This record gives sequence, C-alpha cells and structure tokens, in this order.
Amino acid sequence: LASSSRRFSSARIYLSNSQHTSGRPIRHTLNGHQQYYESYWKQMTGSSIRQGRSLTTSATTRTLSLKRCHHANTRLRRRSPPVATTTLTRIGASAKAKRGKATLSSPSSSQSFTQQTATATQQSEKQWIERLTAYLQQQRTIPIPRWVTPGHQTISISEIFGHSSFVLVAISYAVDDFLMLRCIAVVGSTAMLVFTYFHPHGRVLWLPFKWNALFIALNCYRIGKVFLDRHFAENLGREYIQLRDEHFHLMDPVDFAKIIRLGKVETYQAGEEIVAQGEENRFVRLVIDGELEVLRDGKITYMIEEASFVSESGLHAGIMLPGSVNSCCSVKAQTNSRVLAWDRTELLHLMELDSNVHRSLQNAMSWDIVRKLKTQRTLLSSGRIDDPEKWNERRQEQSIHRYTAILQNLLQHNRLLNAGGRDNLHNYRVIHHIDDEYHLLALKECGWTPEEFEMGKRPGWHGDDDDQHNKHEELEERKDWRWYLRAMYLRFIG
Repeated sequence: LASSSRRFSSARIYLSNSQHTSGRPIRHTLNGHQQYYESYWKQMTGSSIRQGRSLTTSATTRTLSLKRCHHANTRLRRRSPPVATTTLTRIGASAKAKRGKATLSSPSSSQSFTQQTATATQQSEKQWIERLTAYLQQQRTIPIPRWVTPGHQTISISEIFGHSSFVLVAISYAVDDFLMLRCIAVVGSTAMLVFTYFHPHGRVLWLPFKWNALFIALNCYRIGKVFLDRHFAENLGREYIQLRDEHFHLMDPVDFAKIIRLGKVETYQAGEEIVAQGEENRFVRLVIDGELEVLRDGKITYMIEEASFVSESGLHAGIMLPGSVNSCCSVKAQTNSRVLAWDRTELLHLMELDSNVHRSLQNAMSWDIVRKLKTQRTLLSSGRIDDPEKWNERRQEQSIHRYTAILQNLLQHNRLLNAGGRDNLHNYRVIHHIDDEYHLLALKECGWTPEEFEMGKRPGWHGDDDDQHNKHEELEERKDWRWYLRAMYLRFIG
C-alpha cells in the first residue's frame, strides 16, 4: 500500500509536469492512471496468492486507500479545467512563438557558424604558414673546419632551395634527352618557387614566383604531351606496329603513329579501280595489304606492293602541293587490298606543324621511289612485258604527265613557287631525269613561258585571286570549323 501510494503521488507530479506537452485534458489522464493502479492492485494480490504468500490486507484498509485516490482525483479534477483551458493555450502559443523565433533565427545562426568556421580555418592556416616560414628561414651553422675558414658560415633551408634551383637549371642545359631536360627544369623551377615565397628578407617575390609557375606549367604540358604520344604509339595496333617494324623502322614510332592516325582505311576488291587516268586526285595513299597495278593507256607500267605510296606527287622531293593533282595513270587493285588514304591538304598541314613528321615522311617516300624502281626491273624480267620499247615510252609519257601535273598545280599557287618551290622542282627534275626540253614542253602545255616562270607570275596577273582556276580551288578547299578544330588538336595534342 505504501509503495502504491508513493507511485500515485509520483504520478501526480508527473502529470502536473507533463501538462505543458500533453494535448489531452488532465482529467482523462488521471482517470487512466487510477484504472492502472486498480489493475496493478489486483495483479499484486493475485500473484501473491498464486506464489503461496500470505498477504493480510483488510477490506477496510483497501477501501481507505481507494477512497484516498478518489478524493485526490476529485481535487485535481476541480482544479484542472482552468489549467487545461487557459494555461495550456498560453503554453501552446508560447511554444509556437519559440518555434517561430527559432525558425527565423536559424539562417543567421548558420551563417555565423559558417563564418566562425572559416575564421578558425584561416587562423590555423596562417599559424601553420608562420611556423613553416620560421622553420625555413631559420639560420643554421654550417660545420666547416676551422682550418678552412675561421668565421662561422650560416645558411637557411630557403637559401638551399634557391641555390639548388640554379644548379638544376645548369644541369638541364647539359642534358641531351628532351624529356629529362624538361623534368629537371620542372624540379628546378619548383625549388625556385619555394625560395621566392619563403624569401630570407621576409617578403614574397611575386614577380619571379609567377614566371616560374608559368615555366612549370609549360614544361608539364610538354612532358604530358610526350607521354601521350608514346601511349598512342604503343597502342597503335599490331598490324601497324608490324608494318613499321618491317618497312618503316627508320621512322620514329611517335611520328609514324601521328601519320597513321591522320589517315582513313579504304578497302578495294580485286579489279576495282582506285584512281583513273586524267582525273583530279586529292588523296595520298599507302598500301597496307595487297598489290596494286599501275596502268598507262590500259597497259601496265609497274606494280605497287605493300608499304608503298600512291600519288605522292613530288612529296619526296619537298614539293608541297595542296588540293588536287591530275593523275597521270590509272591504279587498280590486282588483289583484295586495303590502303590508308590521307587528304593531301591535311597531310601537308601536319607536315608544316611538325618538322619531325615532315622529315620522316619525306625520307620514307624517298626510299619508296627506290623500291618502285626495283619492282619495275622485276616486272621487266618476269616476262609480263611484251614490248619493252613501248613499255619504256609509256613510262616516259607517264613521267612527263606527272611532271606537268605537278608544275600546273605549282603555277596555280605562285606563293609556293616563290617560297622555295622552284628549288624543290629542280630537285624533282634531277631525281626523275626531266631535262630542259621536257620542262619547256610542260611549261607550254600549262600556258607559261620560261621568262614568266623565272619571274614567278605572268604579266597582267596580280596573284591567285584573279585566277579563275585558283578560285575554284579555294572553293574546293574551303575549310570549315571541323578542319580548324582538327588543326588545333594536331598542334596541341599531336
């Protein structure tokens, strides 16, 4: 009974404290707790009897306790209406007001918290930089023997970075390897960054700091480009790697990969014509697989085997002809063949951007000329040529036609003729045995005189813009945004 009364009094205290949060009337809460304690009494009495314990309680005592609970409930019930109606309403209004104030004040509190966090972070960073500066600028004594110098020599870690920067730059100038030179230069410039930022005078030297940061960025770009080019060369494909190892081993793998990636693979069936005699051709091709036959007036003149070029038109002699060149012969596929085709203008643009590619490709085409001469001798000794004299005449006609087409293209672009094209044309004549007689015939066919050729232009002709054929070439070679995007890619990426 004592414990139950204590529990009932604690329940009263609990209910009086919880009236601020509970939404139910107090009287219902008290009735519920009264029923709870009545059921608790029954359970206690029943369980004690079942456990065999003798619990001597009189009916009068039980009645008194229940009456006390009833009177307490009645007193609270009389006091509860004003609390339930007025106090709870006021408490609810005050709670809503507090929640509203908390909602309104939450953004400002979050902003103040963010500002405090940022301020604390800045202070910690500033302290860390100050400690690092003091550590790097602290003078340290160099342990030099007394017999070397009687004075004490001191140096700081910041000064050590400055001296090491100049030493590394001097070493980079003595290195032959391009990649190693760039790497040493990056390390030396980084050491100079440390020296200029933590200068012994206590002030940051921003002018050399910014310039060295720019040098580091440029060298890192060049280093990354070298590794990217090597990655492309290593992942070019087994077929192209084998082609290079067998036929273009003198060419650098990176340069070979640049040329291959610029081209487009074409497939031809046996007997299919690739280039027709007398038509304009703007493509330079390389035979990847198969054999091609070259025909002049329907008669074979020589064979083109694997790793040979088609329609190079003076590139081996340094003649850079953009656009289309008239074909001096027909080229057909003797077997199922695959060739790699380049647009002549795009290939020349790559050669202008990269001197290594220009030099490597020109050397490869020079060796290809020697290989074609050998195939002509092999063809002549194989018995496939019925009349050797007529075969020689067709070869001579084909050579004159090719030279005339090259000369025609060169004369249409007098800019190329005056910018070293005349000397390159002379080299071509020496290689292919084009004498003055054939040269004059080709000039006459093009409508030029020897004097006009030496001057580089005809009287009354003021440049390429007045030439109708050259206007047609300009319209044909008009460059769109994709051409310029590809040019930027080739210039910066490779």
